[in-house]
Amino acid sequence: MMGGTKFDAAMPSAVANTKLTDASGKSFTLASLKGQYVVLTDFFTSCDMICPMTSVNMRDIGDTVKKAGLTKKVQVLEVTIDPKRDSVSRLKAYQALYNDPSWTVATGGVNDLKNFWAWFGVYTKQTANDNKNAIDWQTGKKDAYDLVHDDVIMIIGPNGHWRWLDLGNPAVSNPATLPSTLKNYLSSLGRLNLVKPQQPTWTTAAVYGALQEVFNLPIGPKMKM
Repeated sequence: MMGGTKFDAAMPSAVANTKLTDASGKSFTLASLKGQYVVLTDFFTSCDMICPMTSVNMRDIGDTVKKAGLTKKVQVLEVTIDPKRDSVSRLKAYQALYNDPSWTVATGGVNDLKNFWAWFGVYTKQTANDNKNAIDWQTGKKDAYDLVHDDVIMIIGPNGHWRWLDLGNPAVSNPATLPSTLKNYLSSLGRLNLVKPQQPTWTTAAVYGALQEVFNLPIGPKMKM
């Protein structure tokens, strides 16, 4: 209703059973979430262009799920594409900036996550950081490298099948809710993406619309067909 593509693709066992670890150190897999709806996206905590806004949207979706009383039915999950730097402690510090544990951030093994995201068609490539003034928000040191990657948002159904996909830059409903630490960390393009993201974009409304249309879940404002 609000964008994206519907389809039905069963996940291979190797993808479903990829070991993931959240910011509290708890390990899980997508297979262990079978029976739940999983809103899934990629990100990395050293991103200064797009990912902080992705996390704003995922936090907002997590809050909406909580208000709907559906936390046992719907998981809102960000999985890093940069496990070399995104340790459990790093994820914990990143999520703490948002002061909101309503969604899950996770890491995993380097090769495991490479194969995990490859199956979902998410392109990643390590590059030099174009922002010569990029100073890491946690360490205060210069970022060693950047990652070029696809920005996607997807939903996995309770039967473990991939059912919906949207792509593009996250368009946040309220730029003021981005944590100040990460707002200050944004590059010039990142600051532009915060208030006027480059097209194509995805919104929380698209996720709510997909959950309503594909799964008949009463989450978020009711979307019109």
